[in-house]
Amino acid sequence: MDTPETENSNNGESVERPGFFYRIHGNWIEVVAAVLLALAVIASAWSAYQSSRWGGVEARNFCYANADRILAAEEADIAEQEFAIDVEMFVEFTELTLHNDQEAIEYFENILFRDEMKVAIDAWLATDPWNTPGAPDTPFDMPQYKNENREESKVLQKSADDKQEMATQAIEQSDRYVLFTVLFASVLFFAGISTKFKAPHVRILVLVMGGVLFTTSFVFLCFQNIH
Repeated sequence: MDTPETENSNNGESVERPGFFYRIHGNWIEVVAAVLLALAVIASAWSAYQSSRWGGVEARNFCYANADRILAAEEADIAEQEFAIDVEMFVEFTELTLHNDQEAIEYFENILFRDEMKVAIDAWLATDPWNTPGAPDTPFDMPQYKNENREESKVLQKSADDKQEMATQAIEQSDRYVLFTVLFASVLFFAGISTKFKAPHVRILVLVMGGVLFTTSFVFLCFQNIH
């Protein structure tokens, strides 16, 4: 209880003075409550704004990731089709080589083979596979055999995975800002209700609780990513 203090006046009479909480009640508690309300409103609005912004980042990155995965699948399909064609043509090329049909061999090498396949064929033939033990069985085993569409598919898939991770991080950041919005709304509650109590010590206690919650939340808010 905030009991009044008693002191003697100059003429010897006892005079009651208000207690500590009653003295500070009328001087600054209303001002502090108003300032805390203003700060909490600004912080809560900022947190809600950032949560919305990070939600947009999440949506965009999910869209980009899905688009990259679709493109990666298309490139992979093209690569598989080209590989099937390369295999079929290699089988025919091998038969022509065994029959030593030079005209047909040159036609395959100069016209029918894709540029990437031709590089692999030339490297494979340079190993003299029919006479060299341990030589690669096919040009597809050569490091020179590459497929541009397959490589592009890998790049797009990696890009999709990266964007997926960015979207996940954006969700987590947005959720954190939602939490800060709730915390600062709680500060608004404490600051607003502190003016409704008649007992000064209760008003100060509630206001201090709101101030501690605001300070703690604001410190953590300062370490959050901003978009």
